[in-house]
Amino acid sequence: MIWHIFKKDVRLLWPMALAVVVTAALCAVRTTMLGYFDQPPVLDRLTAILPYLVYLGIAIVAVSVVHQEALSGPEEDWLTRPIRRSDLAWSKVLFMLLMVNLPLLLIDVAQQVALHFPLSVSVEVAVCRALVVVFVFSLPGLVLGVVTRSLIDAFVFGIAAAIGFMFLVLLATSVVNPGVFGIGNQAGMIWISIWAAGLVTIIGAATTLAFQYSARRTRLARGIGLAVVLVAMSTLAALPKTLTLRIQESLWGSANSGGITLRFNPAYQYASSTMEGTQAYGNGAVIPAAAIAARAAEMARIGKQMGSIRLPVSLSGLPSGDVLIADRAAVRIVSMSGNVLYEGAGACTRGISGVGSACMDNTLHMLAGAIEGSDTPSEQRLYLPISLYERIKNDPVRVEIMYALTRLVPQPSQTIAAIGGQRSLPEMGSCATRMDDDADEIQLGCLTNVDVPFCTNVVLEDPQTNKRNPAFHLCRPNYGPVHREGFEDAVSHSSLSIPFLDRSGLAHYPVGSAAIARARIILTVFDPVAHFRTTVAIPNIRLGDWQMPADSGS
Repeated sequence: MIWHIFKKDVRLLWPMALAVVVTAALCAVRTTMLGYFDQPPVLDRLTAILPYLVYLGIAIVAVSVVHQEALSGPEEDWLTRPIRRSDLAWSKVLFMLLMVNLPLLLIDVAQQVALHFPLSVSVEVAVCRALVVVFVFSLPGLVLGVVTRSLIDAFVFGIAAAIGFMFLVLLATSVVNPGVFGIGNQAGMIWISIWAAGLVTIIGAATTLAFQYSARRTRLARGIGLAVVLVAMSTLAALPKTLTLRIQESLWGSANSGGITLRFNPAYQYASSTMEGTQAYGNGAVIPAAAIAARAAEMARIGKQMGSIRLPVSLSGLPSGDVLIADRAAVRIVSMSGNVLYEGAGACTRGISGVGSACMDNTLHMLAGAIEGSDTPSEQRLYLPISLYERIKNDPVRVEIMYALTRLVPQPSQTIAAIGGQRSLPEMGSCATRMDDDADEIQLGCLTNVDVPFCTNVVLEDPQTNKRNPAFHLCRPNYGPVHREGFEDAVSHSSLSIPFLDRSGLAHYPVGSAAIARARIILTVFDPVAHFRTTVAIPNIRLGDWQMPADSGS
């Protein structure tokens, strides 16, 4: 009976399924045509909506196939036939898998192979993306179908539910302590929250489908479905960061520091981390004056809601060229009498008019010096609730910083010509370079099916003189088993702008316009090799002596 119902649905709905598949194929063609630099811009803008049309189409097909034998009304003729509800449910799932998800998977494989990615990796990426599409769009679409009677009913119910959840989010971020949602910079482990929320969604959707097909109690099924979405959202937003860290550490296994030590070093003098007269974004672009002013205004607003201090620290034992990242830096402040005044890993601020929130983690990111065995100076930034900071800033206290650290080691460097270069770079994908329209930056564009590495060092070098511009160190930890920025397409595009000329005349680059034709880009990827914990204790300190300047936003 499953195949009989399946073939009937195919005869009725194949045009809708074909429309989704054709749109997905157009998305793949779009990525290929846009190339390394998303050119031409007109094509990019006009076709940017295509991936979302595919997702919408998947949901519409899922709802429509369920509505062929609607569950929410008593007048359907199929109810008088000897059809098992389980057969009916499995036929709908089978239709989505074979008529929609399988063709999309094949398109993803064909797209990657056409761009000369290895077949084995292409299949792996396509299967992974297909599973995400099933769990995020196909399965929820089936659930929406079983609790509604028509497409109009589904749209109304879906829009009403979305508005309701948006209201709940605004209410939660306005009323609930922002710290409940966790400090936001543990990006390396956010995959755990995402997977946990996905698991809740899968179990809840399957439960809703099974319940509605067996009991046909639409109101209760709607309640179950909405509860599942609420629990999934709560899991994504409020899964305790200490729990995600423990899960991640259990996956890593135990490790020791390997002789790496951190210590408080009050003799260290802060040094500028940017070129003379410049500030830089993470992507290497020079910040306009308006952006600097806006950043200063934002930091001033944040400074009214949290106290910011920076403590000089020294790192020893880290091999030359390695990177050390603090996945979590929890601070405990204890009075001289032994009372615990504060424990936390950062602080949060309210948004304008009390709506929304912004959280700042205690951060530490260190790159070992070139001289083997030398100490590396840095600063530990701590963010505290402003009420606490103002109360204790002039009192002697004991500070303990408990670190969860990751050590990353550099891989062999890769090079590509700064202008007109095109080659396949390990871990980066297929890349190309060109000069931008203003002739003051080099653009590096890459097409990849597994995402760019999360920690990379980029340098512009003149091989004739061995001069180098200041390096861009880009590091956004991601310890998940699947490294993808998004799932709009099987092949993703990444880009980086590397300046070599400052038209304002404030910055002077060693590798400038005269040498740019022969210059090359050197990329060094860093891979994690060890994860460990350590503690830095400061027995007697006044926090007010180490307050971060109000204009320090870099």
